[in-house]
Amino acid sequence: MSDTVVVTGVGGPAGRAAAAWLSAQGLDVVGTDAREIEAAAGSFRLLPSAADPTFEKALLDLVSGVKASLLVPTVTEELPIAARMREALAALRCEVAISPPGAVEIANDKLRTARELFRLDLSHPITFGSSTPREVIGRSLGFPILAKPRFGRGGRGVKILRSVADLSRDEAQEMIFQEFIPGEEYDANLYVARSGAVLAAVMLRKTLLKGGVVGNALEVERAYQPAVRMLCLQVARELRLEGPLDMDVRLRSDGSPVLLEVNARIGANVLAAPEVLEALLIDRRFRR
Repeated sequence: MSDTVVVTGVGGPAGRAAAAWLSAQGLDVVGTDAREIEAAAGSFRLLPSAADPTFEKALLDLVSGVKASLLVPTVTEELPIAARMREALAALRCEVAISPPGAVEIANDKLRTARELFRLDLSHPITFGSSTPREVIGRSLGFPILAKPRFGRGGRGVKILRSVADLSRDEAQEMIFQEFIPGEEYDANLYVARSGAVLAAVMLRKTLLKGGVVGNALEVERAYQPAVRMLCLQVARELRLEGPLDMDVRLRSDGSPVLLEVNARIGANVLAAPEVLEALLIDRRFRR
């Protein structure tokens, strides 16, 4: 097994963090992005975006060319493609740190995630899709309402709707609408082995959000939250997720946790939970 790892999306916080940590472990890290980035660690290669029809071939050519043993995708739009490429990558003797394709498809679609959690009777916000009449959404949820892209990454496009006028505005992309959970927000960083064993489970409390009450976490702290941990482990098991996982959870006023969304990848705050990256190396047999 070579010591070369390809990390995608090094222009973003998750990719940048993973690349820096893996490089510090003595691995040869090749970072990629769809735009030119000054590599913080290792070397850099430009790749087309996931929407480009040449993306899959370009990624396979890169993995083959650098003789990578491990691919760590961190860009949301790339995840379903990378999951479907597992056999093609295995033929190049390269593993990919990601869940099976079906699980990734559910996690990448926030409406499907909510529907699966409802089917499994796991705690989640009441959720409606764009096809539901707005008056029904407003009457059912009351205000404020959380709106976010059905397909999106991080806190991009997340809004709090506080009135009928806000709810009535047209959106350029397909949205979902959820009850707003007002309590503390947590970022669960997990690693689930291919065997199903949980190798890491670190709960981070978000102490500062970019949008004030919503958005990406600007500051986090490690926290003891067994109820949040238990919910996230149930979700991982029931959705058959594996590899590195990043889940957002909020607390209701009674302290009960509610699963907001699942990211089937390393999280942006992974350096506050390095156990996830350590587990990745152990699970993928990189620890020498």
